[in-house]
Amino acid sequence: MTEGVGARPRVIYLGGFGRSGSTLLERMLGAVPGWVNVGELVDLPRSVLPDDERCGCGERFSSCAFWSEVGRRAYAGWDTDRLRRLADLRTEVARQRQVPMLLRAGRTGGRRLTEALGDYQQDYGRLYRAVAEVSGASYVVDASKGPAQGLALGVRGPGLADPGFDLSFVNLVRDPRGVAYSWSRRRHARPQAGADGGARATMWSPGVARSAAEWAALQSEMALIGRVSGIPMVRVRYEDLMAEPRAAMTSMLTTLGARAAAGDLAHVGDHDVTLTASHGLSGNPGRFEHGTLDLRPDDEWRRALPAGERRLVTAATLPWLQAYGYLRASASPTTAPTQG
Repeated sequence: MTEGVGARPRVIYLGGFGRSGSTLLERMLGAVPGWVNVGELVDLPRSVLPDDERCGCGERFSSCAFWSEVGRRAYAGWDTDRLRRLADLRTEVARQRQVPMLLRAGRTGGRRLTEALGDYQQDYGRLYRAVAEVSGASYVVDASKGPAQGLALGVRGPGLADPGFDLSFVNLVRDPRGVAYSWSRRRHARPQAGADGGARATMWSPGVARSAAEWAALQSEMALIGRVSGIPMVRVRYEDLMAEPRAAMTSMLTTLGARAAAGDLAHVGDHDVTLTASHGLSGNPGRFEHGTLDLRPDDEWRRALPAGERRLVTAATLPWLQAYGYLRASASPTTAPTQG
């Protein structure tokens, strides 16, 4: 799966809500020959570089040979001012409230937004191509998750120059009742931040009501992007990935149009996956787990989520629970193209 190495990478953008298995899926994809995972690349200018966070390989960002070479090829070295400008551009073009404007920009343009969006895409194009060149990969997996970020990178339209990469969405979903339980009951450290990470040393943790509302809003955005943007999108359920990982991965690769040769999924077993260290950035503590990992669905919420909270989340997300098969006894297909 190495056609066109380094020339024009195809970016597989994982869009979804936190605590849905994106770090695990990202690493499973990154272990496929010809693929590389970069973690949550959106955090590079806003926390990874400024705080010198740890890469998935265990080294501090400034000491990681992989990312040092990426920086050299992309920018002739990591330029703090340039990365700060990239973070500033994100606030102009890739915030949640800007999704409607981004969808219109793909059809009609708009000088100010188009210029900022063009700069944003070009800078990310330099990063993605450098990652592909250093790794020798054709597919770059970006687990930044936010729909607006993926849309800002993937939308094409009048006045936007070719950024030098193609982007497809993977919409990773998990039963929102499990997501809400995980967010509200567990506080996870961010070991990449180190002991001096301050406020960034632990992951953000919303309550049940906020988690349900934001999960529903995010899925509404993903559905709209799937219908309107023209960006290819495939949906994958966390539960299917845990229950039948090889089948789910095979179906996903096929739907994405990626040619999987015999042995490309040798690291994926029937109920486990074998992973080595990667150079993924940010994300949850699972980024630093290596070796053969058991794949078992995290369904503690079924026993432990209080009835009142379960009813609240169910009511807030009912259309999606029905659409994604979470109210049926039988599972829906592992992956499917989606237009919303």
